[in-house]
Parts: sequence; structure tokens; C-alpha cells
Amino acid sequence: MAFENVTMPSIWDIPVAVGVPALLGQSIGADVDASASTALAGVVQSWTINQAAKKWGIYQNTRDPLTGQTGTENVLSAAHVHGVEYESSYAVSDAPLEDGGFTSYNKVKAPYNARILLVCDGSEAGESLILSQIKTLISQNGVTADLSVRQDFLNTLDRIVADTNLYHVVTPERTYINANIVGYRWRRTSENGVTMLMAEVALQEVRKTASSTFTKTAKPQGACVIQLGTVQTTDASQAVTDSVSKLPMFATGAAVT
Repeated sequence: MAFENVTMPSIWDIPVAVGVPALLGQSIGADVDASASTALAGVVQSWTINQAAKKWGIYQNTRDPLTGQTGTENVLSAAHVHGVEYESSYAVSDAPLEDGGFTSYNKVKAPYNARILLVCDGSEAGESLILSQIKTLISQNGVTADLSVRQDFLNTLDRIVADTNLYHVVTPERTYINANIVGYRWRRTSENGVTMLMAEVALQEVRKTASSTFTKTAKPQGACVIQLGTVQTTDASQAVTDSVSKLPMFATGAAVT
């Protein structure tokens, strides 16, 4: 049995809204409105991504040497946050007992670990899409701007992974403080484009609870050597005889039983 023919409408009843492109059969005015709405949707999406990118990343406390004001800055502003992983765990202490048993007596929180996946495509995080396209057309000494941004991004990774500074993992809902960057790895694939660099940064919590105390002593280097004079040497057998003769049982006039 053959399928019945379904007639298609000559004019589609598609409303003109934000993000809806112009279709065949719509009026010229609708075409213009639809094109404008599509462009507006792209601008809104770009602005939303840029605003969201400001709430994610690895930040560090800063202090202005002139004004003394403190703040935070994104240490890897040349990349966009693509993903965040956070791990929190506790360690339970056990003690062995008889007959193969054991008992648990303590629970201690382990340092948290975080991994942030960053994407560096040659544009600064937070800048507009138009500015990003303009910068890619600018050349500096034969090196394109996007290549220079990627080089700075890799150099920054090499610098911060070797230092002992503390950083903060910032998310819109929560900020995880006092973490040190312990490693990173990056990759490029042909599927995502060889110019798109994806780096995974690993961080581990550092607890600043230990404090060093010092005891005040008059002479920390040690006590001075005191000379008590010379000691006369004696024969070992004579010293033993004298020691034995001084015992009560060998004293003169003592009764031995």
C-alpha cells in the first residue's frame, strides 16, 4: 500500500523570534528582522559565555604596591575553563587486634585535589568575539597574535607549576582556597583543530596550620667546657683493693658470720 501524499503549505507559519533565521515565504521585513535577531542571538551568546568565563578559573591574591589594595587576578587569563573536577576524601585510621580483628579510632580529612581543563584558542578570556577576530589579523614581528597568546599561556604554566604560591579554584557556587599547582598536561587533536590547545592543570590543597616555636636559651650553641683539674692515675689492682677494704664486712673489728 502506497503512502498518501501530504501537501505542504505554500507559506510557513513560522514566527520571527530571536535566533530564528528567515525562511522562504516570509516577507522582506520578516527577513530583515530574522537576520537581525540571529545576529543578536550570537552577540547574546558570546556575552553570556564571556560573563560566565569570569566566574571560573585559577586565581591568586594580589596586592598593589602603590595603593596597598588587595584583590584577585586570573593567573591563566589566556584560556577558557572547559571543565572542573574536585575530589574530597577522608582517611580512617585502624589498629590491629587479636584473632585478625581491628578497630577504627580516628578520621582525618585528606587534602582536596582539583583538576581544571582549560582551552587556549589564542584569544584572551573575557574579550568580545569581534575583538578576538581583529587580534588574529594583527601581526607582531611575523608572529600572529593568537600564536603569541598560546606561547605566553605555556610559559605561564611552566612558571606556576614550579613555584610554591597558593592559588584559589573559583567556581560560581564555591571557591576552594589554598591550593598549589602540582602538575599539568596539554594536548592537541586534529578533531578540535591543531591550533586549539587543551591543558589539564592539577592542584592539591596546602594546609597552613603548622607553626614553629623556639626556646629562648642563654647559649644556644651549648654549655661551656669546665676544667676541673688533673686526675692522678692509679693501678687498677690497688684501686680494687682499696674499694673492697672499705666495705663494712672487712672493717677492723667487724664480726663476720
